[in-house]
Amino acid sequence: MKTAELGANEKLVLASLSEEKISLIQDVIRRTGLNQATVMRAALELKERGLIEIIEERREKVKLTEEGMKYLTAGLPERRLLQALEKREGPIEEIRELAGMNEQEMNIALAWCRRKNWIEMPEIDGKRILRLTPEGRSALLTKSPEEEALEAIGRGEILKPEMKEIVVILERRGLVEVEEEIERKLKILPAGEEIIKTGVEIGEEISELTKEIIVTGRWKTAKLKKYNVLAPVADIFPAKIHPQQRVIEEIRRILLGMGFVEIKARIVESEFWNFDALFQPQDHPARDIHDSLWVKKPEKTMLPSEELVRRVAKSHEKGVAGSRGWGYKFNPEISRRPVLCSQTTAATVRYLASKPKPPVKVFCIDRVYRHEKIDYKHLAEFYQCEGIVMERGMNLRNMLGYLKEILNALGFEKIKFMPSYFPYTEPSVQALVYHEPKGEWLEVLGAGMFRPELLRPLGIRYPVLAWGIGLSRLIMLKIGLEDIRDLFKNDLAWLRSGALYQALSEGD
Repeated sequence: MKTAELGANEKLVLASLSEEKISLIQDVIRRTGLNQATVMRAALELKERGLIEIIEERREKVKLTEEGMKYLTAGLPERRLLQALEKREGPIEEIRELAGMNEQEMNIALAWCRRKNWIEMPEIDGKRILRLTPEGRSALLTKSPEEEALEAIGRGEILKPEMKEIVVILERRGLVEVEEEIERKLKILPAGEEIIKTGVEIGEEISELTKEIIVTGRWKTAKLKKYNVLAPVADIFPAKIHPQQRVIEEIRRILLGMGFVEIKARIVESEFWNFDALFQPQDHPARDIHDSLWVKKPEKTMLPSEELVRRVAKSHEKGVAGSRGWGYKFNPEISRRPVLCSQTTAATVRYLASKPKPPVKVFCIDRVYRHEKIDYKHLAEFYQCEGIVMERGMNLRNMLGYLKEILNALGFEKIKFMPSYFPYTEPSVQALVYHEPKGEWLEVLGAGMFRPELLRPLGIRYPVLAWGIGLSRLIMLKIGLEDIRDLFKNDLAWLRSGALYQALSEGD
């Protein structure tokens, strides 16, 4: 390779490596007088030409937090508790004052001293007394691993490998922060050394035409830097809509395109609309603390008209349209209790009560809340999509047609329906789609026709089709997730993934 093929900056960087075969980027910047961005661009060009190698070494940098700095000076809470107990034993409050700690620090000290078996807490005359154990007395004579690590970090020392587990503990306690640093070095290769031997002549090179260069005519004699359209550049990550929101917007577009009107749900709902109006009895298991989340304030919610409450109560107690009801005494005070909305059906039924005559064609996409144990397929807060259609002459076949259109538009070609049961629809079905990667059928939504016991109290005499989609499962299928919690993790690499957005784009 001829040196003439290299730009001025590339020659400068290469020449700076002639004495030291491996140099830190910071040293190259100092020798050449170029800024970091310019050095890195030149280094990438030299690497592409096989003249140098860019070596990256990743290492963790540990630094003290504000609380860690405080404890480095004042001592860890557990150390201060040991020192106070060395003077005398006594009740917790007295020892806390002796140690000069606040309540939070005392709780930390007690937790760690008990974990390390440094103290015992016998009850004497009805009072809990703090007392040193033999292990605690021994601990007074030496520094703990946590203290040694804190001091080493405070001095800026490189930590020993055996201190890695201690750093994890300190990080959990909020005493240190661990950051990853990347140290870059440039290493000259044999091909680069050959060019250095032939001599590197560094002259002026113009990489940008300015007004001054054009007016003065310098551009006629100066060397212009070649523009390499294939040169690697830093990755750019423009703002993107979150994958979950992207699928939600896709569903919203589909439903609006089918003529549906969007309505909104309430975060806090009354039990009347969340359960009673849906013909769910007031002693139904779904209202148990394991499913619903009640709100302390406000203590009560407003109910609709007395006449509507009376009709719903009659439906529960005695039944309507040939039904026997649930056969219990309806309690309006239970209806007033506020609850976090656990199903978007509450929003659609509330809307139905205000529009008892056809046509009605609405949908609701909103968050709902339940007392769920969080695991790979359950969250306490998630999205639902609910839709209803009220029109004369509607039947189950019409509903299956709507569902097929919606699922086809979402990119699911293989669909089948199975009979099912839901508390407030009859007949009821569930829709399943065939998931090619797993090779199995998966349920994605439930649907049915609202029961007369729900519709008659609202003054509705027309058939109503209703369906609900658990959006989290649908979103997971669309983007290939196995764990629902991954939807909310702060993983920038995942959020920036081109493959992820390509998968979403295929359904657009």
